Amino acid sequence: TPVHLPGGWHQDGSFVGFDITSVDAWMALSDCGTDAPGLDLVPHRFDHLLPTGMDGVVIPHSTVVETVEQVGTTIVDRDFRAGDALLFDHLFLHRTGIKPGMARDRYALETWFFGPSSYPGSQVPVLC
Repeated sequence: TPVHLPGGWHQDGSFVGFDITSVDAWMALSDCGTDAPGLDLVPHRFDHLLPTGMDGVVIPHSTVVETVEQVGTTIVDRDFRAGDALLFDHLFLHRTGIKPGMARDRYALETWFFGPSSYPGSQVPVLC
């Protein structure tokens, strides 16, 4: 993730679908969170997709900051070391965490695992 591109709050289910069974494995390939973008996380369990957009303006797949603040939980800003991994489902609320002064790019690997009974039609499987 280049340091000049802000990340929007989102749930992966907003683009892969709500009625799926999934686990996202996100792994840092470089140290990040201090001088390279990390991840900002909302440690709250959701059972639905949050609304996207604001004041009638559609912002594809992004949840506006005001909606995040209404959840009423502390946003977690994490530093990751190369090789650290995070597992989460398609309803987990997160974004790329960018702070002033970050000068390095972040490198990460992201892999989604889907249950075969609810594979999203918009995705192309490696193996069915």
